[in-house]
Amino acid sequence: MQAIDNPVPMTDIHDIKPLEILTVDWSLLVYILGAVLILAIIGAAIYYWKKSQNRKRIPVEVPVLPHEAALRLLDALADVENMDAKAFYFSLSNILRAYIQARYGINALEMTTEELLPKIDILDINKEIHLELKALLRSTDPVKFAGVPAAVIKMRQDLAFVRNFVKQTEEKLAVG
Repeated sequence: MQAIDNPVPMTDIHDIKPLEILTVDWSLLVYILGAVLILAIIGAAIYYWKKSQNRKRIPVEVPVLPHEAALRLLDALADVENMDAKAFYFSLSNILRAYIQARYGINALEMTTEELLPKIDILDINKEIHLELKALLRSTDPVKFAGVPAAVIKMRQDLAFVRNFVKQTEEKLAVG
């Protein structure tokens, strides 16, 4: 019981030290903020430079008028003698339907001939051309789908008719 009667002084416990006053080195913060600002400016400059480079690479497409496109494609079909009738009539029909679609706003490329014929009645075209156009559309299906042979002279006449149809129905642009 001796330990209780004579307390041993404690030497390893010290009193709380007062707070140390820390000084903030603001110069380091200024350097860090300056570096971040410079990197942000460089990043923005690179971003806008790349963005302007991408704009320059986009080619500008000049719109081609429907009759110009159709006449150009019809010129490619001029060599009737060396073409298969089936391929010729598929191409001719496609050119004609694409022209009707672009010129008159009828979805002719997606329609069957039987669906297209009533729509042709609505078109504002000469009665004679109207009848010939319907006859042409009716006469191309047997060649395209049933393998009915077509004479070269008939192919030339049909090509000439489609060319004439395009020229007569081309939209005249108002000048001024």
